Amino acid sequence: ALLGLAWGIGPYVTAPAAIARQQADGPWQAWAPGRVDQIVAAGQPVFVDFTAAWCVTCQYNKKTTLSDPAVLADLAEKKVVLLRADWTRRDPAITAALQQLGRNGVPVYVLYQAGRAPVLMSEILSVADMRAALASL
Repeated sequence: ALLGLAWGIGPYVTAPAAIARQQADGPWQAWAPGRVDQIVAAGQPVFVDFTAAWCVTCQYNKKTTLSDPAVLADLAEKKVVLLRADWTRRDPAITAALQQLGRNGVPVYVLYQAGRAPVLMSEILSVADMRAALASL
């Protein structure tokens, strides 16, 4: 009976955690193979954060440059779609995408725009570098 009760309320217990996780990610969407090409083909620029939970540099960049109000305002103004490729569990599709970029680990930050080669950003992101890259859009 207790198992049945747990089964019945399980979705209600886990749903707030999932909602909180979505809110914590803010404007970020999950990366998937083909998503970048699809969005760029629709005329929107894309910024991809190839990251992992165990990557200290990734977490530092998230808390600093990628949370900076000026950077976030520039991203919103330029209507940049934000995709996060979470490599925490070494997803093979993300590994393949990293290899296509000539990289074999995270962090990797890439700005995509129609008609231009992808712009690979520094592993240690600075507000100045991000704003300069976004100004070129």
